[in-house]
Amino acid sequence: MGMTSKGGGKKVISEINVTPLVDVMLVLLVIFMVTTPMMEPEDANKVLDMDLPVTQENTHLMEFDPTERLILNIDENLNIWVGQEQIVDCSHAIGLNSPQERAQNYEPCFNDLQLRLENNPRLNNDERLFLLADTNIPYGFVVGAMNRIRLAGVTNVGMVTNREYLTEEQRGEIEK
Repeated sequence: MGMTSKGGGKKVISEINVTPLVDVMLVLLVIFMVTTPMMEPEDANKVLDMDLPVTQENTHLMEFDPTERLILNIDENLNIWVGQEQIVDCSHAIGLNSPQERAQNYEPCFNDLQLRLENNPRLNNDERLFLLADTNIPYGFVVGAMNRIRLAGVTNVGMVTNREYLTEEQRGEIEK
């Protein structure tokens, strides 16, 4: 703090001296400018696999070979397929209206799903699963299936979007 004496009295000047702050900032700037070019990012050569949802506005498609990836498909009849093999048939629970009846009939299906996934050797090696569910099935069935997938030890679950969001041209490109 400085003091001034105008007109016979002394007043205190309460201004902040920014010179030391600017000095520190300039030293830090020089340090960062010197060290940044020397640093190499650890993940510079890694590829980021982005699984973006497909909608009319977002047409980015993740291209993969269905035989290369493990896809769990739940069809409109509540049949659960892994690849070309049907592992669970829960079609008997389609017409049930009350939540209690659905829960009682879904639970054995979920138990079978969890058991089959725990014993799947390909899934044990890969630990990555893609889930494709029909849009006409109950939401609770999909959530229950996802819970059992998690309980089966699958840590990486990707969601495959449905084709009804794609234009006819995009569907044709996928089928080629």
